[in-house]
Amino acid sequence: MNKINEQDLLKELRFDIKVRDLLKAKLVLSHIEKVSERTQKLALFELSRAEDDFAIPLLAGVIANSPKVSESFPQLRKTLFSKVLDNPQVVSDLLAAPVESSIRGVLAEVAGEIRLKIAVPGLLDILTREKTPEVIKSVINALGMIGDPSAVEAINEYLYAGDNVLIETAASALSELATPLAVKRLAGRLGTNADLDGLLIDMLAKIQIPEAIETLNETLASQSAHLRTAGKQKLGEIGTMSVRILTKNLLRDNPDLVIHSLNVLGDIGDGAAIPAVRKLLFNEPKDPNIRFAAYETMGRLPIDKGAYTLAAGLEDPVDNVRSAAAKAIDRNFNSVLAAGVRNLTRSADTDALAIMAAIINAQCDNIVLSLLDEEALIPTVVEYLSQKAHPSIRSHYAGVLSDSGHNDLAGRLSRRKAIVEKATIKVFAVDDSTMILNIYRTVLHNLGCESELFEFPAVAIEKIKKEKPDVVLTDLNMPDITGIDLTRSVRQHYMKDELPIIMVTTQDEAKDNRAARDAGVNGILQKPFTEGQIGKALKQFTGIKTCS
Repeated sequence: MNKINEQDLLKELRFDIKVRDLLKAKLVLSHIEKVSERTQKLALFELSRAEDDFAIPLLAGVIANSPKVSESFPQLRKTLFSKVLDNPQVVSDLLAAPVESSIRGVLAEVAGEIRLKIAVPGLLDILTREKTPEVIKSVINALGMIGDPSAVEAINEYLYAGDNVLIETAASALSELATPLAVKRLAGRLGTNADLDGLLIDMLAKIQIPEAIETLNETLASQSAHLRTAGKQKLGEIGTMSVRILTKNLLRDNPDLVIHSLNVLGDIGDGAAIPAVRKLLFNEPKDPNIRFAAYETMGRLPIDKGAYTLAAGLEDPVDNVRSAAAKAIDRNFNSVLAAGVRNLTRSADTDALAIMAAIINAQCDNIVLSLLDEEALIPTVVEYLSQKAHPSIRSHYAGVLSDSGHNDLAGRLSRRKAIVEKATIKVFAVDDSTMILNIYRTVLHNLGCESELFEFPAVAIEKIKKEKPDVVLTDLNMPDITGIDLTRSVRQHYMKDELPIIMVTTQDEAKDNRAARDAGVNGILQKPFTEGQIGKALKQFTGIKTCS
């Protein structure tokens, strides 16, 4: 290969610029990577002084075809931008002209970054004939950045491309356009590809116009657990803007949707949701899962007035609901509630004892300390803690009583020697609700089982890899990792006959049930569960009789 005479190269480039010979100038610049850095700098300087319409395609060509030079001289791109800003029509004309694909890609990037609306027709035309994925990606990105609504349909075509990069680029561009039609097109792709759904949900969450929030809201009624989980997470992150539409869901005749909406309202923690949740409880929904979710949500909202209405939940016939109501009362405790709770627990009947048990097992410290202010209730509280409560709860209250000055009662609990009985089976329970985990702890203790509780599925999976329990109880709808995902992970290490997994869920969708069984669950149990139901399920799948 003959060595290039650098002075001749510069001389030829200056002449080509002078006589506006674009073809020869392009040929000269095709050798720019073969000359010294000093000569490259001089050549680019000459190019920067050329007229805009002559220099722009040549600068774009160097950036596209000589990446080493472009990297060595970052000001090259700045020069191109400066000339385009001075003469934007040149880019628009070049995009419609028969230039190299690589140059079109660079020009598309420039058009996008400077939001060049006059370039839109040329960019749309390129999409009809371009075959190079990298150029198509640059064009789609540019259309998204420019933000012209007329580009929606052209971009939407690439949501169904066979190239994942183009699909992701199209989704991102539609989210940048952020029009109702763009939202509709993104929503139309939801549920067609599980791997893509997470990205689409993220894009919809970025838009935050009413139509996008409505689309996210619709995922709460989806039959796919991963869509529901992703939708719940994003609605929670959006926050206050989601509250209005979520509270409307509470009026719908769809128990699962109502429960998911309550969960998200609790995550958001906006007091604007209180009237709607209170009205829901006032109407006494028949589904105990709704009542449970409503009280759990009320416990997470800043109730400043009307907290006394929570006391009705302590008389609910379902244990789990009583526990949720107790926790909500404890977090909003005041003198009015204290008097109401004492009235409900003064008698020695079964209902009063059940209320007392719910309060203690939910670790409602404010309520328990209030009850101890009444001499007649002390024996009942201490007896339950001493004889029936889970050892961790007994230990917890020994500390609470000591810190609050009830040293004698704390001493009685500390001296209490638990009856040590060998646990029949070891159960791992996984649920993102700490309230449900507290209920599991008590139920499994009463059944004579050793339990380990996990709020985070990922932690449970790692523990199961190291230590195999006798049974796993898992929720279905959990953030990041659903119960179905957890089951698939566990089944990579243990077969169904080696480690039974029971899905315990409020959801009653045939699609979810099929997916759960396909993933490898042994059985499905509906919430709210009772001690007897858990005991029966454990016996069915382990063959070991519990204390139930």
